[in-house]
Amino acid sequence: MQNCRLFVMQIKHIVFDYGSVLVWPPSSNGCARLATTAGIPASVLIERYYLERPPYDRDTISNIEYWHRVAAGYPAAEDEALLHRLAALDVEIWSDTNRTTVDWLPNLKKAGLTLAVLSNMPESFCTALEERDLWLNIFDHRIFSGRVKLNKPEPAIYKLLLDTLSTEADPCRQEEVVFLDDLEHNVIGARDMGINAEVYNVFTGGLTAIAEKYGLPMPEELPPPESRLQDSICAPHHHF
Repeated sequence: MQNCRLFVMQIKHIVFDYGSVLVWPPSSNGCARLATTAGIPASVLIERYYLERPPYDRDTISNIEYWHRVAAGYPAAEDEALLHRLAALDVEIWSDTNRTTVDWLPNLKKAGLTLAVLSNMPESFCTALEERDLWLNIFDHRIFSGRVKLNKPEPAIYKLLLDTLSTEADPCRQEEVVFLDDLEHNVIGARDMGINAEVYNVFTGGLTAIAEKYGLPMPEELPPPESRLQDSICAPHHHF
């Protein structure tokens, strides 16, 4: 029991990925809406959607250039108005909140823990989400790849995270941080920097076990809808 209390004192910062952690990834119906709007076969769209994502997440290409690449070879690629509609629809299909993690946030805050988001997301995308998802205001820090021009799992983005969590009076140590991400390579990247990191996603759950491991306040882990559990074809962990 004493070791558990020491561990509780050690953890000061909880960091969350956005997609598949704080919100559900697009459903197959959502991806089908994108494909229908673009006039592209769904299988082609889903493959290109993630293949072309890294430079978009880093904000080295615009939302229009990203969708031009996704739609390459189809008429949509040359229709700028349609490309704008696809970019807006892309934000819309990431709108299904994961109540288990989002409802846990106030309890973590009440316990005195610092909350942060660390997500691969382009500037135009995260700006739209911040306007829509007002619950993001509970976070003390929001680090989005498009704003800092770094993608997970690059070591520099985790160094930036640690610097962001630090204050002059209280420098952040890696062992004081717990990071949750749905992609194993992002978790490995964080662990390589000495950060406590765990794979968590809306499909497999396990948040209660993570909370127990680190002595965190217990979440209410709600059972996800069965229809969503069987609908993971558009989830990032299938494509990275």
